[in-house]
Amino acid sequence: MSRKQIKRIIAAGTVLIVLMCAAVTYSLLFNEGRMVYLTDLRTYQFSVRDLPMLIVGVLLLVYIVCLSVFFTRLALQSPPAARTYTWRLPPALGLAGFAGFAGFLGFWTYSQDGVIFPFIFFACFGFFGFFYEGKLSHTLEDEMFAQNRQRAELAALRTGFVLLALMVCLADTGMLSHDLEWCAVFMTAGCSLICGLVAFLSQYLLYRYEKQE
Repeated sequence: MSRKQIKRIIAAGTVLIVLMCAAVTYSLLFNEGRMVYLTDLRTYQFSVRDLPMLIVGVLLLVYIVCLSVFFTRLALQSPPAARTYTWRLPPALGLAGFAGFAGFLGFWTYSQDGVIFPFIFFACFGFFGFFYEGKLSHTLEDEMFAQNRQRAELAALRTGFVLLALMVCLADTGMLSHDLEWCAVFMTAGCSLICGLVAFLSQYLLYRYEKQE
């Protein structure tokens, strides 16, 4: 692990801790400690004031998932000096992407208990990218491969940024701007889908560039 990677992990964790402290303080002072103290999901009703805690919760989940994926890859790969090929991965692992369909449970939990947390599972659609990563198992990591990876990640991030900007515009100018509850549902589900799409595209495009298809 390079120093640059360590600094990024620490910086992201520090920002997340600051945001968490701010959200908890806000909830305790202005929202009666909702989402801080133990909450009964059967009687929970969404409030706009719950958004800071919900957003921080989503960011925390994304941070944990990213750390898990990063350290798993780090543990499976060979030492940098001896590693010249990509790590081995069975394409069948891409079936984990079907976990993303669990996000549709959010429509049921929201209608029943006002809970929007399950929409976060839409981010799991990104696991479909493991299929293409597996098809590139034991590929020589030469200079061309590094360039293709950078190109694929950049294209995926650009797509995600455009979709995120479009989603914010729709939430601000459409009917959702008059219904904050559905706006929260739209933003949670949309951000999760974009995260999954970016993760999938980065692997899919890398496969396309490598195979020149």
